[in-house]
Amino acid sequence: MPGVAAPRSQERTRDSTMDPQLADDYAKERYGVLPLIQSQEKPDRVLVQIKDLTGVKADEVVWVRGRIHTSRAKGKQCFLVLRQQQFNVQALVAVGDHASKQMVKFAANINKESIVDIEGVVRKVPQKIGGCTQQDVELHVQKIYVISLAEPRLPLQLDDAVRPEVEGDEEGRATVNQDTRLDNRVIDLRLTGLNLIFTGLERVTMLYLGLHNVRQTSMFPRDPKRLTP
Repeated sequence: MPGVAAPRSQERTRDSTMDPQLADDYAKERYGVLPLIQSQEKPDRVLVQIKDLTGVKADEVVWVRGRIHTSRAKGKQCFLVLRQQQFNVQALVAVGDHASKQMVKFAANINKESIVDIEGVVRKVPQKIGGCTQQDVELHVQKIYVISLAEPRLPLQLDDAVRPEVEGDEEGRATVNQDTRLDNRVIDLRLTGLNLIFTGLERVTMLYLGLHNVRQTSMFPRDPKRLTP
């Protein structure tokens, strides 16, 4: 999910509505909701892909952009799972030199599926992190800014969408009907399985374009019939 990031001059312009108690907050410049990015200034940060977060980058300070997949607050710390396409990594916001209690509370209250920019230190973990593609490392958050805030209540949750209807009925858990998924295709396509399917389709399409003379057609070949020789 790489893109144009906000410049440093905008990091201080934040929306404090998510946490109005900013008095005596020593980390108030390290988190918040950034204003709309309008490419008014050239950014000076380099965004690292989540898939590239491995043990090789241990102890490095990196910037990462991703969606909030899950969040779980526990005492003076908050665990986030950042998702970028089919890759995800665990991020830890803990009270310390870089994070205050207000910052931890802010991170825990960010709506799911919101897009955030995070600066953090890549740390190796003693035990593999289950449920994440990047199992050998986690991100210790030093700064967190909301780039695009999602609605508090979405038409569907990804965890419910991946659950089969039969399994959900048996366990009494929520499931998502097909009509709901089709009506909210933008969210539905964020599912890891569907993302992989369309990634494969895109690669097949690009291979087709590489083998075929693109100038013979002005239409991008999405129809399976057009992919045949």
